[in-house]
Amino acid sequence: MAKGQTYNHERISFTDAKTGVHLLQLTSFPTMSMSLPYFSVNFTPDSKTLIFLSQREARRDAPWDLFRVDVDGANLTQLTESDGIGGFAISPDGHCVYFHRGNALCKVDMNDFREEEIVRLEQVTCFGLGFVSPDGRYYFTQALTKGGRMALVRYRTDGKEASVLREWEGRQMTFHSCDPGGSGLLVIVIQDERKEYRLLDYDGDDKGIFTASYDFAHCTFLGRTGRLQGCALPPDRAVLQIGLGEEKPTLIAQGVYFWHSASTLDGEWIIADTNWPDEGLQLVHVPTGHYRPLCYARSSQGHPQWTHPHPQFSPNGRYVLFNSDRTGICQIYLAEIPDDLRERIKSGKLSAKERLLF
Repeated sequence: MAKGQTYNHERISFTDAKTGVHLLQLTSFPTMSMSLPYFSVNFTPDSKTLIFLSQREARRDAPWDLFRVDVDGANLTQLTESDGIGGFAISPDGHCVYFHRGNALCKVDMNDFREEEIVRLEQVTCFGLGFVSPDGRYYFTQALTKGGRMALVRYRTDGKEASVLREWEGRQMTFHSCDPGGSGLLVIVIQDERKEYRLLDYDGDDKGIFTASYDFAHCTFLGRTGRLQGCALPPDRAVLQIGLGEEKPTLIAQGVYFWHSASTLDGEWIIADTNWPDEGLQLVHVPTGHYRPLCYARSSQGHPQWTHPHPQFSPNGRYVLFNSDRTGICQIYLAEIPDDLRERIKSGKLSAKERLLF
């Protein structure tokens, strides 16, 4: 195992037994592999390559490193070889991946694998996920100050600045994600049993509150629309959307228990895994609320995050990336969305095979 090493392809091509959709298992080495979380960016902007995490050693506490692979399964290459790495975020141009190690922002080149430390922020230890602003100027993550406070920190990707934007004292804060449309940062703040979904600008200042009276099971930005979309908490079985200041969400679709969801950049489509029971990865058309199963992840869907499918779209909306431990070990999979399935969902028509599923 070494940085810059390209492995033989591990792809396994097959067809989903229930939906007939083509699936590609991108990793099959007998160690754990998984995508970044469903609210992160895994793909290069041209949708040809994606990044993922993998343990390339079959031993207890084996380190996780970053890899890249093309959507056809070729060019499976290791990008990092180091302990203590966290918060991977691919650059908007797809040329490098930023990450933090301790209090330092670093990057690794996607092509020549050269690693570089960009800048340090001495008063914190970073521990959260990492996100890059759509313009590529900033890298954001969550941190712990030397005084023991939660903090939101910002690094300039050119190395000219690193700063603590906000500290939270006496309340719990989670930095959730960065809007791909550029409106700002989503943070979730809990204070006095009140949970707020709050939007901040890139300086850490408040721009508004999405809602403080509704709690999603899981949510992400609805593409570049500036709105949020997310799954309802049980026993509700719905996927919803909400705009800044609207307070109460509006219904997109309901019927199955949507669990984790992500959307295309234009906000027209949502992909959601399901649970209790598992009813497949559901492809949802936002304007009509119509949905159909794209495929079945067949994950165990237990407590560890790598047992959750966490589906997400490629930037062009053509592919859906997801995790599954259907083989007994978590691997990453890619489903290619058929054009005719999109049209049937939009129209609400069922194919003969789909009639058996509903």
